[in-house]
Amino acid sequence: MLKIKFLLPLLIVISAAVWWLMPHYSDEDKGYYIAMFCTLTHDGRGNTPKDMQQIIEGSNSDYALQKIHFQAGLAEHLQTIWQDLSPEQQQQARQESLSCRRLLSEKLLPGQPVQ
Repeated sequence: MLKIKFLLPLLIVISAAVWWLMPHYSDEDKGYYIAMFCTLTHDGRGNTPKDMQQIIEGSNSDYALQKIHFQAGLAEHLQTIWQDLSPEQQQQARQESLSCRRLLSEKLLPGQPVQ
């Protein structure tokens, strides 16, 4: 009985800590990264997380009060989703930016309309 009184609160605290430390990305951030990724892909430039980081951090003005910080985890997750697409889907996404946004949004933002 003593073990249950000790283990249950400990399990709850550990679960809460794991949830708190997991990255949580807003739908706005996901949409921004999808749009940037698809723009890079459509233009024929590199779409690696490093390329995305250069653009995101390079677009911050020196005088900006709120600077956009690069989220490497989200960029890497987006790259993983891209790698999971079939070669035909990747080719279609390279040709049409809207198709790219639609394909990635289905995986990252299910149920959200694509514009």
